[in-house]
Amino acid sequence: MAAQKDLYDVIVIGAGIQGCFTAYHLAKHRKRILLLEQFFLPHSRGSSHGQSRIIRKAYLQDFYTQMMHECYQIWAQLEHEAGTQLHRWAAGGIPCIMGL
Repeated sequence: MAAQKDLYDVIVIGAGIQGCFTAYHLAKHRKRILLLEQFFLPHSRGSSHGQSRIIRKAYLQDFYTQMMHECYQIWAQLEHEAGTQLHRWAAGGIPCIMGL
């Protein structure tokens, strides 16, 4: 039997948007992941729960504003891989995340 240290390359604590993003990309790089969440999924206790979310591009720091261009490319890639639409443009050109 393998020693405990050999079961996972990475343990990610928290299956919110950041934890899932981290685990997803580590798995794409062939890492063995254990993703831990304290509640059953899906749940309404996180900061990114609910049927809709708004992505904004307006930030005081230029870093975040510039990062948004890459974020839209990553959303498009994830939609392609998942074979489903994950966000839509709301009235006024505001992107909303669907079904997270």
